[in-house]
Amino acid sequence: MKDNYLTLKDKKGNKKEYRILLNIECDNNINYVIYTDDKKTKDGDIKAYASSYVLSDKGNMTKLKQVENKDELDFIEKILDSLETK
Repeated sequence: MKDNYLTLKDKKGNKKEYRILLNIECDNNINYVIYTDDKKTKDGDIKAYASSYVLSDKGNMTKLKQVENKDELDFIEKILDSLETK
């Protein structure tokens, strides 16, 4: 992570840069990052992605894994909804 950007590799090994929208650090040692490539959906909304991660001793995001668990997705959605209404 550098200057609120995250660089990830795709399945072909190509690097792609994503802008971090929100970083959620939780007490249960599961942390989440919500990020975007600023592409839009057909409705004009910005596409966003969510991954869980582990913080290294140096404070870097490691072991990023796409969030697919319904409970985790619901948790993230509630946080985003609360930010949207403010």
